[in-house]
Amino acid sequence: MMRQYIWTLLIVMLIINVVIFVFLLIKKTAMKMIRIKKEKIRQRYEAEFLNFITNQDSDFTLDPKTYLERKVLQSMILDYGSFISGATKRHLLEHIGKDLVVTKVKRHLKSRNMWKRKTGTFLAGEYELGEMTPQLLRQLKTPDNELLFVTARSLIKISNELYLKDILIEVAKRERMTKNNVLSLIDLVQGDIIETLEAVMYSGNTFLQMIALEEIGKRQYQESVKWINEMTQQPQKELRIAALKASYSLGNIGNDEYLSHIMALENDTAWEVRAFLAKFLRKVNTDKSIDILTRLMSDENWYVRHNASESLLSHDEKGQIALLRLLNAEDRFARDAANAVLQREALN
Repeated sequence: MMRQYIWTLLIVMLIINVVIFVFLLIKKTAMKMIRIKKEKIRQRYEAEFLNFITNQDSDFTLDPKTYLERKVLQSMILDYGSFISGATKRHLLEHIGKDLVVTKVKRHLKSRNMWKRKTGTFLAGEYELGEMTPQLLRQLKTPDNELLFVTARSLIKISNELYLKDILIEVAKRERMTKNNVLSLIDLVQGDIIETLEAVMYSGNTFLQMIALEEIGKRQYQESVKWINEMTQQPQKELRIAALKASYSLGNIGNDEYLSHIMALENDTAWEVRAFLAKFLRKVNTDKSIDILTRLMSDENWYVRHNASESLLSHDEKGQIALLRLLNAEDRFARDAANAVLQREALN
């Protein structure tokens, strides 16, 4: 009896395994067939699609009728999203059935599954679905930092700078994003945003001031000099470093007052500030710059000496002469740093 029971159990388990195997095999085959069909549709559509998004005078002649054809066009919009203007994207969405896309995004945004919510948030931005804006603004209050980043990104993709202040205010709470993440968001904003950045500079929030100052320098606004001059004198080393990063983006603009404020940081108590100063001075090929870099070669911090040696080397003949003189310096740190960079240069 027991043997019969065991054999029956084994046969049942075998049948179940065979059924599962057949099901998985059919599913895999079906998925492969769908993938092949999608690839064929994409090959058929891609030339016309690219012509439409790159040539403003061309008409969109593709007429997707099946579910698969619409799915392929959706994926192509996402793949080439950074090259498609807002009006062109809206035109394409109408062809693939915008209502279906909106319904899918809304369903994802309402999901309790966090990954689906993040996916829906991302798609709302990529498809530039303006009707999702109210929900995205409410979602800025999310405690999930990753969702906050995706939400902020989508709001910028949809509305450019319109909600930038709201995003920065939320980000500033407990510094919920890294500085680089916030800068990557601001990079998405097109056009002139100096008013927003200056409002941030007046806010008194050190974290946001660092970000705004770097961005002001990166965008090379004429207000850069005023803020750099002011921030080089602030007690927070982070603001002095941000001023030097902004200066590095701005370069040597031939403004003596601007250069004097920066060069005054030579004896700053924070080694990070002196290191960024040494890096900035590779953009200033003057006798005073060479003198400061020569003195920084004797700095107690290795990274400061490293940046100083690299900057001297970038100043061609004058810098190389200064490095050669340092080979006979009394300071061992300066001799070693000069020797290392000159040896490396000789081997290249």
